[in-house]
Amino acid sequence: MSYLLAIVTFLVGAALGVSVARRRMATTGSGVSQNGAATSPDAKPPRQPSGERSESNSTELPGELHGVLAAALNSLPSGVVIAAADAQVLFKNSAAEAISGVRHVDVLVHEAVTTLLKNTVGSQPQHRRFDTAGSPSRSFDLRTQRLADGRLVATIEDVTERTRIDTVRTDFVANLSHELKTPIGGIAALADTMMGETDPQVIERLTSRIVEEAYRLSRIVDDLLDLSRIEFGGAQDWEPVVVDEVVNEVVARLQPEAMRAGVKLEAKLADPVRVLGDRMQLVSALENLVTNAVKYSDDGKKVLVDVRTTPEFVSISVVDQGIGIAAKDHQRIFERFYRVDRARSRTTGGSGLGLSIVRHVVSNHGGTVSVVSEEGRGSTFTMTFPRDVGTVRNGVVDAAVDERKVSV
Repeated sequence: MSYLLAIVTFLVGAALGVSVARRRMATTGSGVSQNGAATSPDAKPPRQPSGERSESNSTELPGELHGVLAAALNSLPSGVVIAAADAQVLFKNSAAEAISGVRHVDVLVHEAVTTLLKNTVGSQPQHRRFDTAGSPSRSFDLRTQRLADGRLVATIEDVTERTRIDTVRTDFVANLSHELKTPIGGIAALADTMMGETDPQVIERLTSRIVEEAYRLSRIVDDLLDLSRIEFGGAQDWEPVVVDEVVNEVVARLQPEAMRAGVKLEAKLADPVRVLGDRMQLVSALENLVTNAVKYSDDGKKVLVDVRTTPEFVSISVVDQGIGIAAKDHQRIFERFYRVDRARSRTTGGSGLGLSIVRHVVSNHGGTVSVVSEEGRGSTFTMTFPRDVGTVRNGVVDAAVDERKVSV
């Protein structure tokens, strides 16, 4: 039994038990029946008229569920349903009602809960995972428990996000294992070949390959550490960051790599503005975008870093004339280790984590990231951030500004 179902069962069972006891005390009193006649301790309870339900199978919401208990159940983020012994619903809390308001989903969930309630026999709890069809799909965890008086309690938890996280975690472990296995396997194979080699030129070539694979492995580990720091670091030690300085630093750092690839790397700056954030994270995000643009551009092509501003936002676009990205891949390219062209990625030596780092940096700073791309026609990645209050004059941030934080 889940903790939620156990808690709800205890609360409802206790409330119903107290209520029944109070009714019995009020009815029996000091050996006097409701009509004033004396009653014997051995007297049998009056027979109910035909067609009336027993107290434990009432189809009306019990009075004790009004007030404190109802408020407690309504405060829960998960759905709670209380039903009579024949599975007829007596009470739904606010979360269960909210599910009922979702088109199509309400019917499917209601049918699943009703079926599970009817199949709940004895005191043994029942459990079922229920997934809706269509896109986007939703997952629900349904659990039922029969109370001592015969009534039934059901809990409905929306586990869609939990299921997604579990899937991402599983995929991450599988992808990480694959990414680490490739360079490690390459190093082992090259070393094994070199052990029996006597030709100095062959040994030098094999050694160079081993160093390349070691660097590749090192890049994967470094990117994993960066991603972990960015994901869990949050908004610590934020400061006003001048956007032009970030762009100039990244362009200067990657200019030698662009020249070796025969790619022209340029920057188009706007009036100096700033954002409030982590300078290292912002540099890391832009560096990943520019690095990808250079790697996937052919000799003679151009990569432009374009900065534009509005009164409230600043956007940094990285525009390339490279191979482009198919529309079907646009939604997945920000996932860890996802690659559009694995063969070319192995050649360029990327870790597959760069765009995931970009996504998390932008999220940490309350911004958005978008991509516009077509196969064979290049790509444009745009990061948009809220501007910090204040202006920049001659490279110096105006001191008389509001140092407010951007909510993430």
